[in-house]
Amino acid sequence: METVNLEKNIKEIFESGKYVVPLYQRNYAWRKNEIEQLLQDIYEAFKKNPTGNYFIGSLVVLKRQNGDYEVIDGQQRLTTLSLITKIFGISKNPCLFYDSRPEVEEFFKEFYKADSNIQCLDYPQISHLKNAIEFIEDANLDANNTTPVTIHKLTDKAAFIDFFANNVILIRVEIPGDTDVASYFEIMNNRGVQLQKHEILKSLLMAKIDNQADQKEFAYIWDACSQMDSPIQRNFNTELRRKYFGEKYDDFIFPFKDSPEDNIPINQLKPFSISDILQGKADNGLTDNKNVDDEEIEEEASEYKSIIDFPNFLMHILKLRYKTNTNEIQLNEKYLLKVYDSIGNQIGPKDFINTLLFCRTIFDRFIVKTISDQNVEDEIKWTLHKPTKYENSWKYTGTFGDTLEQDRIVKALSMLQVTFRTRIYKNWLQDILKWFWEGKKNVYITAMEYQSLLDNLILKYYEERKFVSSPIPENEDINKNNSYSLGTDTPHFIFNFIDYLYWVDNKNPTNINTEYDIENFDFKYWNSVEHHMAQEWAERNKVPDKDNYINCLGNLCLISKSSNSRLSDRDIKEKVQTFGKGNLGAKRQIMYKMSKDSEETYTWNKEKIKKHYNNIMQLIEKRVDILKV
Repeated sequence: METVNLEKNIKEIFESGKYVVPLYQRNYAWRKNEIEQLLQDIYEAFKKNPTGNYFIGSLVVLKRQNGDYEVIDGQQRLTTLSLITKIFGISKNPCLFYDSRPEVEEFFKEFYKADSNIQCLDYPQISHLKNAIEFIEDANLDANNTTPVTIHKLTDKAAFIDFFANNVILIRVEIPGDTDVASYFEIMNNRGVQLQKHEILKSLLMAKIDNQADQKEFAYIWDACSQMDSPIQRNFNTELRRKYFGEKYDDFIFPFKDSPEDNIPINQLKPFSISDILQGKADNGLTDNKNVDDEEIEEEASEYKSIIDFPNFLMHILKLRYKTNTNEIQLNEKYLLKVYDSIGNQIGPKDFINTLLFCRTIFDRFIVKTISDQNVEDEIKWTLHKPTKYENSWKYTGTFGDTLEQDRIVKALSMLQVTFRTRIYKNWLQDILKWFWEGKKNVYITAMEYQSLLDNLILKYYEERKFVSSPIPENEDINKNNSYSLGTDTPHFIFNFIDYLYWVDNKNPTNINTEYDIENFDFKYWNSVEHHMAQEWAERNKVPDKDNYINCLGNLCLISKSSNSRLSDRDIKEKVQTFGKGNLGAKRQIMYKMSKDSEETYTWNKEKIKKHYNNIMQLIEKRVDILKV
């Protein structure tokens, strides 16, 4: 095995040979969270020491007879780095190749072209790669900055790219050519895995408990709560499900009631040590029928997907219940143990596990999740449900039933989620958990109460953005001085807020938008500001005075980046006829309907932009009345 020159910076990695991903490796699967976390960690290292080296792990390869490197371990990170280096201008030519995956090969070949148009490629095998490019370009590099700082907005962009190329280090390890790769994988899969931060926190808290029985119960509840992609009631057997959630599984009962932290039960075995806990000795034996359920669940929830992961959820619990001596607790899970070090003396483990299970129950019942649905755009559908018990079975049904109230609550929650999608800025979730913890301490709430809470949060976030809204007088032409005209810098919150107001207003008995009906739509992770009158089209057709209104809010909507690339130079008729169906936000729907004069005639001009803008201003002005429950 090679023992010299193992350390290589990113530039050296991609200049020192071709890398081949063998067929036995899984497809690329990194999502926004992993990509953004990698970039944030590197940017933080750059800010702390712009001339120092920053190590990001290892890359295990096997050198083939032709000199190519077969990627054994580290494929996901290497693929992400290859995309970043191309976007940053570090790599000019492809150096990552795939065995027997022609669609992926075609993607990389197209990606490296000067006039690349990867959006024209529509293979399922490359969907995550196409998404990754958007995630990289839109990633907020500065985790501590509430205003997203993307690579294109960096004031020190050149210095950061140079740091990325020359100071970010991988350890490239070559395994011997006669290595049995299958055996190597088996060894890697069976080796001791480094403990994650949340596992260490679990051990530290359990070590504070003074008897084995309570330690085991703590461990069981912790492990159940950690399975964020499974409804919490399903993570317990029937006995414990009844203990914590009542006979009908829809209540909540605190596991440790009236039990002081320093109360030592009589005739209990001595507690496990931290060493015992880390070895898993305290995690088993709470019940004898851990995997037995004497009732059937009617509905499979295997596609259930949480909007956050467990370490981030733990940060919400810490922020909710405890205070530091200096700064407010951030929702960034990378600081999990650092925060514990500063407040550990405040934390009683039984109090913590009570809070954790309660908040996890609230999270499952009152926060949207996603399920896969091949019949909808991007195969993601929002869901909000609670357990419903029958005589000999149980299933999950809508938290507020099959009602308009349920639909509106899902709209409000999904609007918040797609707007504030980054985990470390999900303050709306913290506000909801805090409201339940400080004011309710139970799961009983009406749809009207919850809707009022959500709408007040949405209105608060609107007021915090100090959005100045005023209509354009009838006797004035629209221009960039009398209208909100930030173009592509318009905050995405504003678009989602407008869509939500339009949708709610359309459901009200007396609505202000009487001219156009709003077809139902689902909020999606739309991330690109689209000019309905396209800038390229207006330039090409020499539209008079266009600079005065082309960037006006009345000419803009929010769509996916892939859609924007297809619409960038289309005329109005083609846009409406070709892309006017499907899941469109309310504002986009209205602009498309306003554009249609007849079956053959479509127009969009400054008069229509002004009319739509003033309608939006009226909508926003009436926001409180519209959102009255």
